[in-house]
Amino acid sequence: MRTPLSSIVLLSLFCALSGCDDQAGDNGPDAGLSPACLEMAARCLENQQVCVEGPMGAACEACPAGHYAGHDGLCAEVLGVEHRHSFPEFTTAPGEEVLGMCRSWSLNNPEEIWVNAVELTNTELSHHSNWTYVPNTRFDGPDGVWPCRDRSYSQLEAAAFGGVLYAQSTQATHEIQKFPEGVAIRIPPYSRIVSDIHILNVTPDTNVGNVDLVVYEIPAAEVTTRLTPFHVDVHDLDIPPRMRSRFQGECDVRADFETAGASSVDMDIYYILPHTHGLGVRFYLEAFGGESGTQQLFDIHGFNGEARGQFYSPPQRLRGIHGFRFGCEFENPRDERVMWGFGDQEMCEALGFAASPVAFESRIRNSAIDGQDGAIETYSGTCETLAFGWSHNREGGEPR
Repeated sequence: MRTPLSSIVLLSLFCALSGCDDQAGDNGPDAGLSPACLEMAARCLENQQVCVEGPMGAACEACPAGHYAGHDGLCAEVLGVEHRHSFPEFTTAPGEEVLGMCRSWSLNNPEEIWVNAVELTNTELSHHSNWTYVPNTRFDGPDGVWPCRDRSYSQLEAAAFGGVLYAQSTQATHEIQKFPEGVAIRIPPYSRIVSDIHILNVTPDTNVGNVDLVVYEIPAAEVTTRLTPFHVDVHDLDIPPRMRSRFQGECDVRADFETAGASSVDMDIYYILPHTHGLGVRFYLEAFGGESGTQQLFDIHGFNGEARGQFYSPPQRLRGIHGFRFGCEFENPRDERVMWGFGDQEMCEALGFAASPVAFESRIRNSAIDGQDGAIETYSGTCETLAFGWSHNREGGEPR
């Protein structure tokens, strides 16, 4: 890493406290952690943090820039060739929300790039952003910031003809999407990175800031696993006032995978990132059917504006499953119902990356009340799935 001397001094102090390591282990918390930190390690990792012992006792802290929280409870350096870009600044007034804008970065890469990690630093108060890569012949125009509609930008089109690179946790100021060693996303030659922009200034002050993005490349010879994206979404939300509620759905994706060219629903999941807004108090995802019956894949509680993406090493292995159940719980203290939407409205979705021959999006619609689980009012809906073969991501060419 290219780190100034002042940062090296700070990093040395941080590592003396938390125990940075070049390679974070994948077999659980390090036995050298204090008893208090051993107890807290899993909770810290939920926010991409490690446990640090200080004068006030044990506490969760984020790793320094260029480092990620490993499963052993230690910070590890992100290795690889850095492709770094700073995007233009935004100035936002207190309470201001920015929507409908996009930004782009043409890589001008003559060779493919195998991405093992993505690091985002956000000072513009970005609420959420989805990052794709596309051929540099699509959504063409000068790099920088531009109205999405001027180039007819569509995330679905970008994902179909290019791919998904990264998604930001809600309001996260620093986040690393890290995959295990040898696991990577393939960006084809001469690609352009594009992101939507959603800024929400929840502070009482005018803010000036931007987004910096770092893509970490590993050599093609080191790649053992090539990743495919998937997305799940409970889209029709109608959250009742002054109570807790759960919105959920079930998607049997076997026929969709077969149409996309797969004989069964087989995948190894390496990364999951949830997305709700401030009323979200739980997101969960599980697989059903197949060799192992119901498998819980992800279950996280609360909303805190931290980085919530989780990587798995070894991956979560799914063989011959039927599909997925997923949903969110919300605690709505307001006097009015809250719908799906931006600003003070809500969302319930997750992005994942898996070793799979099929990319898919499953969306729950037409949610309606279907019962009560203790004090939780429950809603469910019907599923729509779009699936397509992902061989173009591995070999080049258009999607099937």
